[in-house]
Order: sequence, then C-alpha cells, then structure tokens
Amino acid sequence: LQKLPFPNAPSSLPPPKEWLSKLKQTLQTTSLWNDRKAMAYLLTRGCLMAADHAVSAGVPNFKVQLPEPSMPSPRSFQKRIGEHCGDAFLEAPTGAGKTNAAVLWALRNRQSGERIFYLLPYQASIEAMADALEEKFGKEHVAILHARALDYAFREHFEQTGEYKGAVSEAMAQVELNRLAHKPVKVATPFQLLKWLFGIPRFEIGISEMVGGLFIFDEIHAYDAHVVALIAEMVRTLKQCDGRFLFMSATFPPFLKELLHNALGRDAREFTLSDDEADGWSQEFLRQARHRIRWHDERLEELVPQILNAVNDGKRVLVVANRVAQAQEIYCQLRGQLSGVHLLHSRFARRDRVAKERAIIGALLSKNDVEVKVLVATQVVEVSLDVSFDTIFTEVAPVDDLLQRFGRVNRYGEHERGVDAHVARSFDAEQLKWVYDLERIYATLDTAPQDGTPLTIDETVKWVHAVYQCGWTQKEKKRYEQAQGAFQQVLENLRPLQQSEEGEEEFSGLFKGVEVLPQPPYDEYQEHMNNKHYLLANQLLVPIPLGTFHMLNNDGRLCHLKEGTLLADVSYDSERGLLPKEINVDAAII
Repeated sequence: LQKLPFPNAPSSLPPPKEWLSKLKQTLQTTSLWNDRKAMAYLLTRGCLMAADHAVSAGVPNFKVQLPEPSMPSPRSFQKRIGEHCGDAFLEAPTGAGKTNAAVLWALRNRQSGERIFYLLPYQASIEAMADALEEKFGKEHVAILHARALDYAFREHFEQTGEYKGAVSEAMAQVELNRLAHKPVKVATPFQLLKWLFGIPRFEIGISEMVGGLFIFDEIHAYDAHVVALIAEMVRTLKQCDGRFLFMSATFPPFLKELLHNALGRDAREFTLSDDEADGWSQEFLRQARHRIRWHDERLEELVPQILNAVNDGKRVLVVANRVAQAQEIYCQLRGQLSGVHLLHSRFARRDRVAKERAIIGALLSKNDVEVKVLVATQVVEVSLDVSFDTIFTEVAPVDDLLQRFGRVNRYGEHERGVDAHVARSFDAEQLKWVYDLERIYATLDTAPQDGTPLTIDETVKWVHAVYQCGWTQKEKKRYEQAQGAFQQVLENLRPLQQSEEGEEEFSGLFKGVEVLPQPPYDEYQEHMNNKHYLLANQLLVPIPLGTFHMLNNDGRLCHLKEGTLLADVSYDSERGLLPKEINVDAAII
C-alpha cells in the first residue's frame, strides 16, 4: 500500500475555475439530447447534487425497492395491462379501476429502481391520489409535488396540533424531503417535470431522476392545447432517455391519442374495456347507464323552479355553472327559498374553500350534521370532490367536461335505473367565450344524443369521438403550434452546467393567475403577518384570473402592501366568496 501513488493534497491542486470555464464554453456548442458526453456531464452533476442534498437532509439512503402492495383480485382489463411491457394507452370509465391498473403496469415495467411519476392535472386530485398510493406503498416511498404542497402539509399538521411553529417546521421538513430524489414514487402535476426542461436552477437533478422513468398520465384529456403541446414535446424528449409511458383517460379523443403516438415515435398498445372481457363485471359495467340526458332550451338561471321541484321530491341536487358570477347569482336565488344550499368555486380564500369541501363531503358521507340539499358549483366540482348526488342541472360545456360533471351524480350506481342529467342549451355567448372555445360548445350540441337517451359507455364514447373528429379547433391549433415551437427552442438551447434565465422566465409565464387579499380580512391578515404566521396569512389570499386583475387595476382598486401582497378593494365573505364588481363599502366609508 505504501508504494501506491496518492493524489495531491487539495491545497496543491490547481483551482478548477479555469477548467470549468473551458468546459462550459465547449458545451455551449453541443446539443444535450444528441451528445452522449454532454448528457453524461448533466447526469454526473445531477446525481452528485441529489446525493449532496440528501446527505444534508439526513437521508440515509435512496429508496430502490418498493414493498409488494396489497391489491384486490385484478379485473380482466387490469390483468391484461399489468402483463404488458412498454408504452400503453388505457381508456376506461370513471369507477372502472384505472389507478390499480396503472400500479400493476408500473410494477411490471419497473426493472431496477426506476422512478414512477404519477401525473395529474389538479392539486386536489394529487392529494387524493397520494393518499391512495401511500396506502399501497407506505408514506416513506411516496412524494407529493405541486405548487401548494407546503400549504397542504402545513394545514394538516396545524389542524392536528394547533401550534404554529411546530406545524411549520413539520410541513417544511416534509416538503423538503419530498423534493429530494430518494422516494421512488412521485405524485405531481406535469409542470413539476416540465420546469426541469426549462432549465431552472438544479434542473440537472430533475432530469437525472427522470432518465429511464415510468410516467403515468392520468386524466390526459383535461389539458388545454398549450399544455398538451408541452407534454407532447416532453414525452418526445424523455423517450430519448428510455422513458416509458402510460396515458389514461375516461374519454380519449382519437386525435389526442394519435398526437401522443407520434410523440412516442412508435406504436403503443391500446387497452379498453370490451364486451368480450372474461369477467361478468366488465360486461355489466359496459351495459350500465348511470345517466339519462335531459335537454332544456332555457338558460341555467331560468331552471331554478325545476331545481326546487327536484329538492321537493327528496333529491340532493348538484348545480354546475360555467362562471363564478353565474354560480353566485343562482346560489342567492336558491338560498332565499331553501335551507341546505351551498356554494363552491375557485374564488374563495384557501381556508374557506377547504372548510366548505370538508363540510359538504362529510355531510354526504353522513359524518356530520350539515344539511346539504343543493350544491351550486363551478368547474371545481369536476375534479376536487369525490361525491355523489341524485341529479344534476348544468349549463352546456364541452362534452368531456359535461361527462366529468355527470360523474358526480349517481357516482356509485346507487340508483340502478339511472338518473336524469339536465343540461341547459342556451347560454350567454359573450360571457362564455372567455371560458370555452365556442366552436367546441357548438360541436357538443350538434352531435349530442337525443333527449332522454341513456348514456351508456358506448354512447358517451361515440359522442366524444364525434365532437373531436376534426381535432383541434382553429384557435386551439394555433395555440398548440405556438407553444410547440417555443418549447422546442427552449429544449434546443438547454445546456448542462448552465441554468437558463430565459427558460425560467418562460416557465413562470405559463401561469396566468394572480392572488389578492380582499379588503375585509385585511386586519386578520396583518395580525398574522405581525406574529410572523405567514402561512396562516397566505390562507386568506384569493386566486383571480388575469382578466379580473386587469379590471381591478384599471379601476385603481389594487395596491401593493409592503411585503408585495396585492390588496384588492373588493367585497368578500365566506359564504359567497370574492365579489370583484362590488367595492368594500366599509373600507370606502373609512
């Protein structure tokens, strides 16, 4: 051993600054995705940084093995996809068991510790999915990644203890651990993966973890044209890094499937429920019609008498509006004539929205004494609540959104003969054009089943295919192509060892919302800030779209507080939410 040459002491080694400078200059002219040496530098840096962060956080090892989950006996389609190696598509209705099918597919394709990314479009869906996967694999193997992860974790700990500092400490530790690379299952939005491809700081860690990964896209139909373009390019890129993909949806427009096939660069196996399934459950499930469609020529606001009649008949009613102001108006009409009316939309402070969701879910599960006769909601009900009502009244929307809404009615097949799903055909086009592409609305109406038609799975599939037979609308196609071209340029400019300021700026620009503090809870907000209870203060903020932001700004009703929070001179109450067209009268008097 004494004769072996030892390296020079660190103090005698030349500083690496010059070497790194030359290396960065060399890598400026290379393409990350076509140069194996450049990719090797990226992976080396990514793995070193991941290990360094894990050691600093006290993580003793990276989880590789997953425990064998306890799973029910697989249904026929679940067994088939669970035996398949490689990319796949799964089209199966809500309630069929797509999650268990995805777990079986991932376990079959996982060979040597690859990371599993279960991707969903909505934060509320992510929290519910994480709970389900933690039951199967244990919390120590499952990480939750989304923009509000800290708020969710803090709320959970704070409600258990009521002690702010301890809850913050626990939540921050939990979120930081989830950001590390040591957990093998990640439940996230696609944006949590896309950000690495935009070259934000530490992007080498993210890409290193995605190499060879297993990617499950659930509810793939839910994204707009812009986001689909980003996802398709991400898929195309990660296929070069040996990624494998499963795309799942209850409603799969053929053009979307073809687009994703092209991104994969090869044919992928397609799985569906079919009449020739070996098990009787599948055949019965396919024949069952949980809903009958009922068309109304009136606007949704004009159907209040029919809603009242349904309540008087002993039914729990779901009412879904396409706009927050519309939902608030209908709620006020019903509240004046009924008890047990509730309102849910996206313009509530986080604290109030969580409280409302819990109260409603608890009532429907008979876990509290809250009376729920009617829930008036917007699109938030399509994803955030695992609930079942007796009937629905909704304004027309694109077919896939309508079917998601219907899925909150007779969800568990408790009404064997099916229930009526009432849809208002008439709408205010000037208002609705800011919410949906009207071309898609008219296609939904033009191809719709006749009044009274039982909506079997076969009927709904035909409807979706008819609406999307021409693919994107002209407006959607333009957005897709613009997003695709811009993202391709970002990917082309990505270089190892060099974060991209331009890419970071472009990634931030994807999010078209703003949060404001309404005037009424200002005093409570200031009290939390003075006590340094920042996460409690954040629970009072309300998200608004850019259109509302510009309206308030042009009216001079926004101002910045010293910490940067936007204070909005608008009315707000925990019953109706934000009322951007109403000035806060008390503040105006003061």
